[in-house]
Amino acid sequence: MKCIDKLSHSINVARYFPQSVVLTLALTSLLYGMGLTANNLATAAPIATKVQLAQNVQNSQRLPRAVARAILNDASQRSRVAIADLKITQATAKTFSNPCIFQFGEVCTREYRPIKGWEVIVQVKDQSWTYHSNQFGSQLVLDPKINASGNVTLPRAIANKILTDAAKRSGVAVANLKITQATTKTFGNPCEFNFGEICTKEYNPVAGWEVIVQVKDQSWTYHVNKSGSQIVLDPKINASGNVTLPRAIANKILTDAAKRSGVAVANLQITQATAKTFGNQCHFNFGEVCAEIYQPVEGWEVIVKVKDQSWTYHVNTSGTQIVLDPKAKVS
Repeated sequence: MKCIDKLSHSINVARYFPQSVVLTLALTSLLYGMGLTANNLATAAPIATKVQLAQNVQNSQRLPRAVARAILNDASQRSRVAIADLKITQATAKTFSNPCIFQFGEVCTREYRPIKGWEVIVQVKDQSWTYHSNQFGSQLVLDPKINASGNVTLPRAIANKILTDAAKRSGVAVANLKITQATTKTFGNPCEFNFGEICTKEYNPVAGWEVIVQVKDQSWTYHVNKSGSQIVLDPKINASGNVTLPRAIANKILTDAAKRSGVAVANLQITQATAKTFGNQCHFNFGEVCAEIYQPVEGWEVIVKVKDQSWTYHVNTSGTQIVLDPKAKVS
């Protein structure tokens, strides 16, 4: 009965105030609808957003199957481990700033020539191998610091060339020499390959090896290119174990020191002679501020004992250029 009374009361009100009732019902309906919509958004929208974000993150780190296959095939060939026993442990989408960085160059220019791709880690036995790949897997580069086979893989022909060179320089039989380490390496440019002390930052890569040879109680470091056509011994190595400055050059230096000091040649002594590659003519001439261009001068740094002083000379390999350090106190 109360419901009927309320209904009749509403009808009566509507009879006298029809516009008010319509407005009230419309507002009530709108608010009720908004309440439902707000509740639905509060519960459903965050879930949908989370799902979408999660999918985006997953998809952004999903290595394309073709790239994964190419990398695993390469790792399998290098390591001789079956693909089934290899595992990609990490794959990160990456934009490499330029080809130098993509190729694991140690010294690169700051130019921006981007390569979009991937940095991929592969578990190979107890090692983690790092690959750089472009987006499609058509360009793959393995970090040259990786010892891919697990032992020294320097080609036998190149190893023989290096050992022969070391034997000639040291006078030690090849049978008594030993290669203790061989590491594949991409040198940033020919200057670095030639052990230049001051090199430009240009990227002009030389692919090859860094090889350590045990010579008596010394370790000699060689750089050799991939084909073995270029072999360079670290000029800091005292290859013969004593001063090997040619006698004719030594005489020229001593004669110069005698003239400058007024001391007889017999009373002068060369205490040290080190084979050296000077970065350019400016460095050869003891320049304090020099351009960074690489125009190497092969020669020697020679120390001469003059009374109670040590004079430093730079001389080229032919002995045609002899320069005394201008800081030397010449009386």
